[in-house]
Amino acid sequence: MKASKLMNTGMDYAQDAFEMAKDHMPSSHHLAKKKMMMDAKLAKGATKAMPAKVKRMELAKMIALPLAGALVALLFAPKSGKELRTDIKSKFVDVKDTGMEKGKELREAGMEKTQELKGKYSTDEETSYDPSDNYDESVEAHGNVHGTAAEPKGDETIPADKLDETLDDLGYSSEDELLNEDK
Repeated sequence: MKASKLMNTGMDYAQDAFEMAKDHMPSSHHLAKKKMMMDAKLAKGATKAMPAKVKRMELAKMIALPLAGALVALLFAPKSGKELRTDIKSKFVDVKDTGMEKGKELREAGMEKTQELKGKYSTDEETSYDPSDNYDESVEAHGNVHGTAAEPKGDETIPADKLDETLDDLGYSSEDELLNEDK
């Protein structure tokens, strides 16, 4: 009897001890969160400790391995080399043609949109500018470069084939006359 009473008392105390410990122990959620944080710190530390050379090798692997896989697939393809090259060429031509068609469609859509906006925002008062309206044929016929974009500014060199025309425009009969006047 003493033994059973002692066991019952021990079980009561054990239950009380468990309840008290449960209040002071962290929850499973809290433990899982701490573990995830510790794993993240370890991974970050390992990444920092990893040499740059190893990091570059990882990048090289990401590029080289797919290319190697494609090469192996081409080598063990059931088609002959000539057939394979023909297929690859036809695929590239198809992609190019599709791209060209899309480009034309986008250009046409852009032109339509431009015309639409031009029509929407233009007014009746506007006049269209035609550069040929201001074109003076006499300038080209005589080679006069004064007041045009071809006129030298500052100490610019006049092309040899335009020198006589420029001197004539300035009122000199020759280069010597211009040089003598400066003296």
